[in-house]
Amino acid sequence: MTSTAVPDPSSRGLEGGMRLASVVVALAMAAFHLYTAFTVVYSPMIQRSIHLAFGLALLFLITPAWKGAPRWDLWFRCGAAVAGVVVTLYAAIEFTAPDIRRVIDPTTLDLVFGSVLVLLLVEATRRTAGPSLAIVAVCFFAYAFLGPVLPGLLGHPGFTYGQVISSMYIRLEGIFGTATGASATYIYVFILFGAFMMRMGGGDFFIRLAQALIGTTRGASAKVSVVASALFATITGTGSANAAAVGVVTIPTMMRSGYSGKMAAALEAAASVGGQITPPIMGAAAFIMADLLGIAYYEVAKAALLPAILYFVALFVTADLEAARYGLKGTRREDLPTVGETLRDGWHFLVPVAVLLYFLAVEQISPSRAGAWATVSFIPVWICRELLAGRRIELRTVFHSLEEASQGAVMIAAACAIVGVVMNVTDLTGLGLKFTSLILGYSDGSLLGMLLLTALASILLGTGLPTTATYLIVAILVAPALASMGVSPLAAHLFVFYFGVISDLTPPTAVSCYVAGGIAGVSGMRVAFAATRVALPALIVPFMFIYQPALLLQGSLIEILQAGITTLLGVIAVAVALVGHWVGPLRLWEKGGALVAGALLIVPGLGTGLVGLLLLIVVAASAWRRRDAEPQTAPALSR
Repeated sequence: MTSTAVPDPSSRGLEGGMRLASVVVALAMAAFHLYTAFTVVYSPMIQRSIHLAFGLALLFLITPAWKGAPRWDLWFRCGAAVAGVVVTLYAAIEFTAPDIRRVIDPTTLDLVFGSVLVLLLVEATRRTAGPSLAIVAVCFFAYAFLGPVLPGLLGHPGFTYGQVISSMYIRLEGIFGTATGASATYIYVFILFGAFMMRMGGGDFFIRLAQALIGTTRGASAKVSVVASALFATITGTGSANAAAVGVVTIPTMMRSGYSGKMAAALEAAASVGGQITPPIMGAAAFIMADLLGIAYYEVAKAALLPAILYFVALFVTADLEAARYGLKGTRREDLPTVGETLRDGWHFLVPVAVLLYFLAVEQISPSRAGAWATVSFIPVWICRELLAGRRIELRTVFHSLEEASQGAVMIAAACAIVGVVMNVTDLTGLGLKFTSLILGYSDGSLLGMLLLTALASILLGTGLPTTATYLIVAILVAPALASMGVSPLAAHLFVFYFGVISDLTPPTAVSCYVAGGIAGVSGMRVAFAATRVALPALIVPFMFIYQPALLLQGSLIEILQAGITTLLGVIAVAVALVGHWVGPLRLWEKGGALVAGALLIVPGLGTGLVGLLLLIVVAASAWRRRDAEPQTAPALSR
């Protein structure tokens, strides 16, 4: 006799109640952040603790321990959600006024609630970002106590449990520090902005616009992917979201046009990851960078503009050369939308972007308020557009956008808060200064050596951590070492940020590559290796803005133009060398010549630039001459 498991009515009722509670919390979270963005942000402790209260409550309400988690997890999630609200609001009430005596002599309740918050953050991070970041935070937490038994440079006097918990929980340099502050103000509003654009069709508009602009060129499907991802990136600032939203359209199109599944997924993943370095809405770490450096977010976005353009140019050229290599053609004009039709149907998607740019660049108000105005400006324009088109106004779209924004923000809120644990231990133990000394020692005083070590550290850390966490950890450990070598703080932090973003492409945990690979039906690991090769020409850009600050729009117009043009030619030359094709297949010496030419063009100096340009001309002339003399056949495209 077989038995059938009968669903527990109490569990079903609990799940329904949690679903309703999650919707209420998500809408209340959106209302709180929009209110503070338009009016005035509360004191740091109040703003950040309320933000984290919403974040932890919503996170545990909607996130199971694992797929197919047992019923007891429902009760744990309810208890964790309530506990998260209690311990964070306690901080808002008790620690609003700075009191150094409270840090030195915390109460028993302070220590209990602080311990609970640390445990909740570790579990919240494990549920949303995976175990890697949670393990890193636990290791740093343990390091605060293990100093006396560690040898050499890593040793420190050690701290009591009360000192560590009170420092993390009561001070603004811990869990409620800069990272949580950025999440509580800037980041949430821009996630909301992206949610509105996505819900109302902005993604489709940018894909159609890219098709209308360049759909007839060779390898058009890949170029559309690059351009659409660049445009799409201006409203999302995330890699995996771009790969999922844009790739579901562009990857199958690329494969139908002749690209292998691996190359199609690699190009889309590389383009999608570039969204985090693309103004005006960059990745979450860019907002934190502005706070750490004490400058306006507009200055960070402005400095990132030219490197972002160079990044996408490198991908565009690679896509074009791959298409030329395999003889791929564009799409017929009659099968594509026109620019006029696309703009006529979707002009309203450009209005909030224009509003955002106006408030950031002209008025230069706070990013959170600029994002809020851009978000709100879209609603009346969208309503008018729907009425003119004779469509019914679905106001539930607005509520769904608010709910999705809150759900999308909780992972970043948890990651920012748990990184506060890492930052606090680094500050307490002096680990940052020790790490700077270590980097200086291994680089032997060489700036290039230090840059290579920094890039490697960023990529290695980023293999298991979200970009925001990678940036923060490397920024507090390594960026001071770059600054000690005379690198400007903005350039040093952008360098770390850039490679933290690129780590999302490198094996083994390249999330965007696994998303793109899933769409293409190929191994995510194979896509990660291919995407790393595709993005390789762009990896030279951060080295160049260290040596040439003009690439960060710092300097005269002549200096900016000279640095931009030579670096652009250098990036193209490196792409030519890596693909091995220009006007035709390149010989080994021509590949080597293009690579050397790229290096010379990138190295600062008029003399090296001229030599590089002459060498590139020689390679081009050789390839052209052989093309005229030999019949051209496209190689078979490997699937």
